[in-house]
Amino acid sequence: MLDTSRVNARLTEARAFADTIGLRVQLEARLAFLDRYANPKRTRCVLFDDHAPHSFRFAMEREFGGCDHWMVWFEGGLIYHGPHDNHGSGAAPALAVTIQPTTGWWIQT
Repeated sequence: MLDTSRVNARLTEARAFADTIGLRVQLEARLAFLDRYANPKRTRCVLFDDHAPHSFRFAMEREFGGCDHWMVWFEGGLIYHGPHDNHGSGAAPALAVTIQPTTGWWIQT
């Protein structure tokens, strides 16, 4: 399950931005991957704001104890790279590195 309740407005903006640069399909594929990760009945992915433009932090949580109690399994980011961060060079504002220069959203843990 993908919980976007904390970032609905920001996600709407990111989708609109993705439409303008022709990468909406890629963004939706990354969101779908986070949604389906592991066993959806026992895990969920919660999206949060990130300081980098069009990017999100996430916490992958798993059910603990079977009584609707969740604990963080691991954390990461759904990071947008493009001209603003020299295509993933580690530059501000994303401050995240890709192996090859890229434009688009990448899941980074």
